[in-house]
Amino acid sequence: MKLCILVGGPSSEREVSLMSGYGMAKALKENGHEVTLLDPATGRTMQLEEFKSDPPRAEAPSIEELGKLSQGAQLIESLTSETVRNADAVVMGVHGVPGEDGLFQSVFELLGKPYTGSDARASALCIDKALTKIIIEEAGVASPRWALLDRETDQKIVGEAYEEIRDELKLPLVIKPNDQGSTVGLTILKEDSIAAFEAAVRLTWKYSRKALIEEFIEGRELTVTVIGDKPLPIVEIAPEGGFYDYHHKYTKGMTAYTCPADLPEEVTHGIQDDALTVFESCGARGYARIDFRLRPDNTWSCLEINTLPGMTETSLVPKAAAAAGISFNDLCEAILQSALTPE
Repeated sequence: MKLCILVGGPSSEREVSLMSGYGMAKALKENGHEVTLLDPATGRTMQLEEFKSDPPRAEAPSIEELGKLSQGAQLIESLTSETVRNADAVVMGVHGVPGEDGLFQSVFELLGKPYTGSDARASALCIDKALTKIIIEEAGVASPRWALLDRETDQKIVGEAYEEIRDELKLPLVIKPNDQGSTVGLTILKEDSIAAFEAAVRLTWKYSRKALIEEFIEGRELTVTVIGDKPLPIVEIAPEGGFYDYHHKYTKGMTAYTCPADLPEEVTHGIQDDALTVFESCGARGYARIDFRLRPDNTWSCLEINTLPGMTETSLVPKAAAAAGISFNDLCEAILQSALTPE
């Protein structure tokens, strides 16, 4: 099968996207497919050998570059290029916005081109963390209490909002962009400081129009991969230093992983059931990763769903698949085949 693998892209998660896309391309080529890599930020097409010998620039674009690239003709030209049109399917190796938010997916749907991961509607929903929380709470899945501050309407009231949010949610507070991944722009606010709160909110506004403020759930970090309609073994994440940030996610040796997580059987089944509920209630397709925090009393809350989770050698989805006896090559093949199977 002739495949176009999207890598890189213009989001703040570009570096991870390059690694994920390359890993998936390599596996799918080993599976016998004809693969071409495409960087939608530049329109550059590459074979695996060229990518390895002369890789695209890994640094994430500046905020100014992000705006130009995501709004420019280059991006549309890349997504509608002959490389895409001639492919039997597109493999989404990209993360972040644009890419994980339904924009790319909408173009491929207009072209009638099969692609991996969730459709445009579910992608747009799931990238919006606040909207996702509303939907999963309606479906009966617990989520941390939260508040939202909009850059367009709440600029002048950030300081005033702090005391009300602090009193309601309590410190520490998790402050993050409403539509980014890989902990980009995230702050754990522990000090009782209006100035620190404002700085954290304004940091998120560099990446997103909306700042999501959540209560911090003290406990264990867990994640569940769902493939099709089946949850895989739970992965427990124990970062050195206690916080699973970008550095800990993508640096070998900075985080310990346990899979399957050492949990009571009823907790394991409960979290897996909730992961499947989140997957289905959000309309996800193919595969996704759902993140949780487990309190010391063995109650849990769902943090978010990732519709295009990382597929690097340190990523969580391959770890869960390996624990279920699924090799990385077979995992990539299953993801591809889910895009080709009529719903």
